[in-house]
Amino acid sequence: MGAWTDFQEVRGCIINVMKKSPSKLETQALKELEARLDKLKAELSGKGADQTHNIEVEVEKSQARFKHIRKPDDEDIAQGEFFLLLNITAIGVPVYIPISIASGKKPVGFIYHIEGTGEGMIDTTDITCRGEGVTKITLGTLLYAKIPAGKTANFRISVHIIGGFSKEYKIVINRINYKLDPQDARYKRYEEPINSESVKFL
Repeated sequence: MGAWTDFQEVRGCIINVMKKSPSKLETQALKELEARLDKLKAELSGKGADQTHNIEVEVEKSQARFKHIRKPDDEDIAQGEFFLLLNITAIGVPVYIPISIASGKKPVGFIYHIEGTGEGMIDTTDITCRGEGVTKITLGTLLYAKIPAGKTANFRISVHIIGGFSKEYKIVINRINYKLDPQDARYKRYEEPINSESVKFL
């Protein structure tokens, strides 16, 4: 509460000074101070948390292809194979990312969903990780990649889905969960969408 109280007191002082007809130079200085206070307010209220990431994500490769699986005694299967290679760098501090991927909301490293012009269902998913200085640790039932500060981990993500013929699909990773402290029950979230290439199921 101390930081919040300080914020309110400084904001009150600015308002009082503005009421006393300050000079042009003083007004400019006060506006700059007020802008800094607005940023502080966002951080104190938690609104700035999602904007400050401890990881940097780069899509090195994205591939998608359609596979027509013919079944003589049954209906043919329209399968999509999606591959993403993500380079994730820890900024400033070590980070811990679960080496797991799922389409649900359970605590995994990568949360994704299917986008397309028709209904689709998950067939198989797979994820692996490697990188210089990157180690793997198990906490509870989850395997984590520990990425040292300034180092980069390479995550290879493969997703196979079953869809409909003549439909178009892609995979969207809408969240990456990570921790700065492996003992912390809470996750930080990287929520900038990562899109795979699209493919039409011909």
